Amino acid sequence: MAASPFNREKAGGSLEGQGQASSVGHIQAGATLGNIMASQHPHKGKTALITGACGGLGRDIAQTFLQLGANVVVCDVNDQLISDFNEKVASAYPECVLTVKCDVTDEAALDELFQQAENKFGRLDYAVNNAGIMDKFDPAGEMDRSMWDRVIAINLTAPAMVTKRAVNMFLKHETAGAIVNIASIAGTRGYASGAAYTASKHGILGLTKNTGVYYAPQGIRCNAIMAGGMNTNIASAFMSGLNMEGLKTMRKTFPEEHYRTVSTEKIAKLVSYLCSEDAEIVNGACWTADGGWTAN
Repeated sequence: MAASPFNREKAGGSLEGQGQASSVGHIQAGATLGNIMASQHPHKGKTALITGACGGLGRDIAQTFLQLGANVVVCDVNDQLISDFNEKVASAYPECVLTVKCDVTDEAALDELFQQAENKFGRLDYAVNNAGIMDKFDPAGEMDRSMWDRVIAINLTAPAMVTKRAVNMFLKHETAGAIVNIASIAGTRGYASGAAYTASKHGILGLTKNTGVYYAPQGIRCNAIMAGGMNTNIASAFMSGLNMEGLKTMRKTFPEEHYRTVSTEKIAKLVSYLCSEDAEIVNGACWTADGGWTAN
């Protein structure tokens, strides 16, 4: 085998070899600078749609994407949160944000949301199903039908309908898009919440895996994050009272000495990673992110 010019250089070989090595060194330095610039704005030119995005975790996800160069389409149903988001976040990125009031359980509203996103930014690259509500820890024998219907509608049916529209837009524009579903540790356990929330989060994991494997040939990925306890506005459902027996059961199953609040900012960074090219081999995966709470 012929000796490499780089090997000859190390052994004191020809100036030609040294010159080649020097040129390559300059190329490598330039590439490194380019990589640094790309790493600072890894989502530049991309567009992310995030549901429930004006408060709590959704807001941190939107801010993370904006800081990393993306355009964002944020939707929420809460007028106060929308106003605050527009004043404190969107105003700093006037050309990069589309804020839409949208009830994710209304399919006509979802059609309008996706149409507005396409009209403003041309296409979508990412969709994050973040909107969700909690139940009150009611087991099956005590749950109210209206609570069941509402939790399933927001936590499972809405993500399915958002996923449907996102996939179709990815296919229309031949985009290797990414979908991230905000799930929960309740998606693999029976005692982490009430029957409605537990069923909804088990369902979202199935949706994630089916979408990931079915559309993998088109370069479309779908992953889920099974988050632990976070300080978000999802707890607003608790204001009208909890099923204390259900809560006690959960606490016995997940001892408080192992509990660790998960930072919404870090979950947002995980969402960003799962959407990025660095995660191109991650598909149909359900990532636990609970600080080790359920690993005991």
